[in-house]
Amino acid sequence: MTPFQAVDALLIAPFRLVAPPEAGFLTGVCVLALVSALLGRACAALVSRAQRSRRDREEAETRRRHELSLAALRAQDKDAYLAQNHLAQEAYGNTLALSAGRAAALLWPGMAALAWLVWRFEGAPMPFLWESAGPAAWFLPLYALAIWASGRLLRRLTAA
Repeated sequence: MTPFQAVDALLIAPFRLVAPPEAGFLTGVCVLALVSALLGRACAALVSRAQRSRRDREEAETRRRHELSLAALRAQDKDAYLAQNHLAQEAYGNTLALSAGRAAALLWPGMAALAWLVWRFEGAPMPFLWESAGPAAWFLPLYALAIWASGRLLRRLTAA
């Protein structure tokens, strides 16, 4: 058995938990969306932990440059203001790039799961949907709901 076949067997297992094919498909998509969302949250947490010192450094640099630009503005030094403001924007851009890395870590498991779903179920009629609907019509809303719910749950757990 190749690694791809092993992953396929693992991913298809939730689809075979319930006997009617429509219910099995919906159960499998729900499980796949939930597992993808939880794996994405875990990956985002790992990336956030790995980026913590760099993120703190860039955010401090952004604040410092912003304060210096405001001080230059109060002193009516336009050249110093523009220079500090430019450096603040550059540091802020670095923090945005780090945020994009965390977002990619959050989303990659869902996109990998969606790619597998499309490969596995493309051309199969989707239950309770129009004829041209694909697996993404079921997966994407459920995945978005799982991401949202896992975020709410995580906030509640960290607040407690």
